[in-house]
Amino acid sequence: MEPHTEGYRCRVCSAPLPITADTIAIGCPYCGALNIIKQDLIRSLYLVEPVGEETVLSKLEERAKRGYSPGVFTRSNLAWLDKVLVPLYIVDVDALLNYDAVVRVYIRKCRRREKREECSTETKTVRVSGVYEPGLRSYPVIARRGVSVYSAKALAYAYLTRRPIAKPLSGSDRESGVWRNLLAVELDGKTAITLAIDEYLDDARDKAKSWIKREAEMKASAWGGSVVGSSITWLRLTPVDVKSSVTDPIAVPLYYAVYRSNEGFYGVYLSGWDGEVILMEKPAGRLERGLWLVTGIIASGVIGAVASNLPVYWGSSGFIYSLLAIAIGAYTSYYATRRAITPFKTVVKTHVSKIPGES
Repeated sequence: MEPHTEGYRCRVCSAPLPITADTIAIGCPYCGALNIIKQDLIRSLYLVEPVGEETVLSKLEERAKRGYSPGVFTRSNLAWLDKVLVPLYIVDVDALLNYDAVVRVYIRKCRRREKREECSTETKTVRVSGVYEPGLRSYPVIARRGVSVYSAKALAYAYLTRRPIAKPLSGSDRESGVWRNLLAVELDGKTAITLAIDEYLDDARDKAKSWIKREAEMKASAWGGSVVGSSITWLRLTPVDVKSSVTDPIAVPLYYAVYRSNEGFYGVYLSGWDGEVILMEKPAGRLERGLWLVTGIIASGVIGAVASNLPVYWGSSGFIYSLLAIAIGAYTSYYATRRAITPFKTVVKTHVSKIPGES
């Protein structure tokens, strides 16, 4: 839905607000005051206090000195620095999964006949049932619809892992200019719970399948032989006793810096409460460029050797394939050499930005 402003004005400065039908809370882009639009969907709001810009820049410069292109990330190269407040919920979910499954287990059996060993693989069908307990898990749910960029998701999991102090909102805090950078809150707590439960059950189903296979393999091992694998042929999983709880929305700061050097522009995302780097672009180092050059040399050499032998084995048709292989080798060599001598960016994901289930 397109934003509209008619009828919605800031409670402090009366400036128009970019409200949509989903907006629950928003910061005024003019005076920075917090405006809670739907009082029935939000009880309170918590804020993780952002550190100052000086702290963020100093942290980044310290990290750059440890091998991340220190000549690029300097004050003189800083082109842009800003922060946003990413609203999120922390949802705790716990449940049980009743399972009933039929598993095909593959067992390898060997026996010795005279001087040789004969082996064969047998298939056993095993039925297992029971209750799987995934355990309590916590999920960060970003309260802005459609936010799926890696930096915001990584920030949410960094908050979940490290849990910096979040202060409850007081009356005077609503007028603070910090809310100017708040991403509008568009999800309520119930929606956040629904999303977290869906993710929890998806994770639990994957783990339950491994659990079920192990149980079936243990039963099948009683027939002797070595279990070499298994596959689930029929499965029914039923979630029961689902429990959940959700926090009030928490505004978590995220800094974004852009640096300009002779080789181009480089962006850096940092957690706003301590200045730790979450995601950064940097110029490729000498080692990376050298690997590209070596790759190009090896690839062109191998393809050239293959191309020279094709006419020998395939005659006239081999000559056509040889020309094609030479063209591929030439392009490979050109591309790798270009990557080796032309400045390019690499993206660094730090330990802070680890997201479960993503590489």
